[in-house]
Amino acid sequence: MMPLAYARNGALVRVVGIKAGKGLCRRLHELGIIEGKMLRVVKSQGPGPVIIEVVGDSSPNACRKHPSFFNRGVVGGRLLLGFGVAKKIMVEEVLAP
Repeated sequence: MMPLAYARNGALVRVVGIKAGKGLCRRLHELGIIEGKMLRVVKSQGPGPVIIEVVGDSSPNACRKHPSFFNRGVVGGRLLLGFGVAKKIMVEEVLAP
């Protein structure tokens, strides 16, 4: 387990936790970044922004705390996250299928 900010370029990762306040957690949920979500790291270099691509869920009920609207998010789209935000998203690298 590591922060998203330190994942290597091109890595496929699964979100395992978010260590942030209520407001940031809510915003990330609105974007579809929730526990169980699969992300591909497009660019992650040093203390700069991290570009990710939202790939999909690893389980059908990835977010139990919020309505299904939050499970959809921005699948297939790219997002740019600040380095500080990316440090609060805990991920684990998964093997590509």
